[in-house]
Amino acid sequence: MLSNHLKDYAEKKYGERLPYLKAAGCIPEEELWSCTPDEAVLMKFFYGTMPLRDAGEYEFGTFLSFVKHALWLRENKDWCAALPEDIFVNHVLYYRINSEDISENRSFFYEQIKNLLPEAGCGSDRLRETVLAINYWCAENAAYQASDMRTASPMTVYRSGKGRCGEESTFAVTAFRSAGIPARQVYTPRWAHCDDNHAWVEVWLNGKWYFLGACEPEEILNKGWFSHASSRALLVHSRNFSDFTGEMAEECIGKEGVTYFYNNTSTYARTKKLTVTVRDREGKPAKGAEVSFEILNMAEYCSVATLQTDEKGEVSLTMGLGDIHIRAMLDGWFGEALVSAADQVEILLDTDIAATDWLTDIWMPEEVKAPEDYPVNPGTVTSEQKQKKREKLAAANRLREERIQAFYNEEKAEKYPEEKELLQLAAGNFEELYRFLEKDANPDRKALLHSLSQKDYKDAKAEVLEDALIYAGEVRGTWEEDTYRNYLLCPRIYYEELTPYRAFICGYFTDEQKEGFIKDPESIWRYIEQKIGYEPEFDYETICASPVGCLKLRQGNPLSRKILFAAICRTLGIPARLNRVTQEAEYLGSDGFRVPGKQQEAESGKAAGRKAGLTLQAEDGGKWIYFQTWTIGKLEGMRFDTLDYEGLRFDGKECRLELEAGIYRLITTARMPNGNQHASQRIFAVKEGEEKEIFVSLREGSIEDMLVRNEIPEFEVTNSAGERQKTGDILKGADGVICFLEEGAEPTEHVLNELMERAGDWNAMTDSGVRLVFIVRDKEALSNKTVSRTLEKIPAVTVVYDPEGESAEPVARRMYVDPEKLPLLAVTRAGMTGIYASSGYNVGSVDLMLKILSLQENR
Repeated sequence: MLSNHLKDYAEKKYGERLPYLKAAGCIPEEELWSCTPDEAVLMKFFYGTMPLRDAGEYEFGTFLSFVKHALWLRENKDWCAALPEDIFVNHVLYYRINSEDISENRSFFYEQIKNLLPEAGCGSDRLRETVLAINYWCAENAAYQASDMRTASPMTVYRSGKGRCGEESTFAVTAFRSAGIPARQVYTPRWAHCDDNHAWVEVWLNGKWYFLGACEPEEILNKGWFSHASSRALLVHSRNFSDFTGEMAEECIGKEGVTYFYNNTSTYARTKKLTVTVRDREGKPAKGAEVSFEILNMAEYCSVATLQTDEKGEVSLTMGLGDIHIRAMLDGWFGEALVSAADQVEILLDTDIAATDWLTDIWMPEEVKAPEDYPVNPGTVTSEQKQKKREKLAAANRLREERIQAFYNEEKAEKYPEEKELLQLAAGNFEELYRFLEKDANPDRKALLHSLSQKDYKDAKAEVLEDALIYAGEVRGTWEEDTYRNYLLCPRIYYEELTPYRAFICGYFTDEQKEGFIKDPESIWRYIEQKIGYEPEFDYETICASPVGCLKLRQGNPLSRKILFAAICRTLGIPARLNRVTQEAEYLGSDGFRVPGKQQEAESGKAAGRKAGLTLQAEDGGKWIYFQTWTIGKLEGMRFDTLDYEGLRFDGKECRLELEAGIYRLITTARMPNGNQHASQRIFAVKEGEEKEIFVSLREGSIEDMLVRNEIPEFEVTNSAGERQKTGDILKGADGVICFLEEGAEPTEHVLNELMERAGDWNAMTDSGVRLVFIVRDKEALSNKTVSRTLEKIPAVTVVYDPEGESAEPVARRMYVDPEKLPLLAVTRAGMTGIYASSGYNVGSVDLMLKILSLQENR
């Protein structure tokens, strides 16, 4: 069944990896003897291409379950049997999709969806229908919910019924692969037009990739709410964990560890091929220079691709038509440029990173343009298809909520009133948490649960929690309660998979070693540096090893080592953590938390003993939101690493940061509704013990900067006569304001009050032909006092109804504002051309809309 080409590839890759597997005691030789010849080939393919940490985290049998299921599909499903071999192994067989926890799941998913699969010999149309049907099944079992960056397993998403876009897409890809339909996660690491990213799914049908929103079903392929957003992407990519490719190989845009990234941007957006030529100080081509392509998003320059120059000093990247920041680096020298709509750019490595003359310590303004909206994939659907989708999606939502609610046992939860909320969040993990709570009356059981993240409630195992409880309990009373709960009792250190690491660590080290570690926590770090290796070429840096996996494999990336340090400390009764801002491992010493290794450096004069202070001054501290209007990054090596001050707020007009001595970059940005940004950056140094002040300000835009031209898709509402009516017919080609309201809610109340304050101006606007439209759920909304008073003061308002409440989201998506916040206000020009929108309550939004409409009238 398998080609000699694949057999040779698997054997070669496995042979390259075998020395590391042997050194870690993870040799699967005995298990391989029990496999069939084809199973053995694919298992070697796995062990030869997987992130090395996976070999230390999961059992041989887990990987074998994926192999057996894939071979069964290849033998029994004709659409799978007909696949090119590279498509089969990379996008049906492969067990890993992104950074999710791995568990046996393919057979489970297959059992859930097998009744949706066609008979043998089905045509392409039938298989296409199957893909759409599977995505509706996905919607029946998972819906979007924002959460932390750890990617839960598809089984956890199934049991909880929730997941962020990366988890939804991993879930959907698992469903498709379990049916023998090739699928992959496609990802824009950062949008260029707004502060976010997104992941979705592509499926392979009839020799071509088609896209769809994960767990967001449509009646056709190549359609999703993100279709317009993706037309504004600078980069869209997918990933493989092998370079086993066929004749239709896509543009590879780099390799990081075991991961190969492929460029899919041209499927979604208008593109150009940008060639970057890097030259050294003498003007010669700089071979081997690193070229980082960076998108300004969330107020930081985020690297989305890093390529290495060839003999000519060149790299090329196909990308969207917007501005990109490029940083080139080689041998301690760097150069950078903001590139706008160019086919070629030359960068000179003219700055010595070790010098100080480039630290200007002044604000440098930058105008960063986002790609324009363009209908690359319009994906039109009929009214009948829209109605069919509404009905199917409503049924899917009911089924999902009924299934998830059934996990919650009110009677059992009543025993733990303070834990009822987290038990409800647990969904399919309810019994696991309940079993942990029920074991005995130890009050630390409750404290431990409350120390976890919301996502942990969905998949934390009782054995993991029990492990933490037992070992932390041995030092209870030695430390203050908060210290004990957060840095000793809690099993979570960062975003690693939770494992019962304390029992393992205690059994792994000798009594003598443990006593030495307790006396000198610094020796734990020295042990890790000596004993835990790191092979970057076999790493997938998006994931980190658990403490158990790290010790078993004796391998771990820098983040995994820090997690291991904190885990060993907590096991031995030493409070430890990862610093959220710097992501440094720290343990609690007599003078506060210390970074291991830094104490000796300070004592030997290699590092600063006292930190520096930076105070930011602003006219209005309320505008300064970290990861939105500003960030600060520290120079580490040749790049700036953004510090994580998420949630930090100004105290009135100032904000003070405590920093290590070093070189820093402040970035400020004000994003306009059209996606462009007025940005500034300032690079400076702070010395040990220095107190520095910097004034920060946002460069606000003009009204013209606020305007866009986005065609809003036509949608239907119900008029006062109970008839369905298109919004375009209501606007009648005039300028207008469409207002989606949530009567009684405070944001809507604010907007209505602002409308009434300017009632005279709005009446003058409607007299001149501007249409003002209120969209509410039903006629009951009219009984709200604020709504009724507004209608009395502005009688020309047209009130229509959206009983399903489904129309606001596509309008918000089209206007690139938050679809989850009402009221949604959209100013339109000459019918359904959106020129401005806001969601939620923003002070002055009503006045701004009046100014915009007046500006339109004067043109």
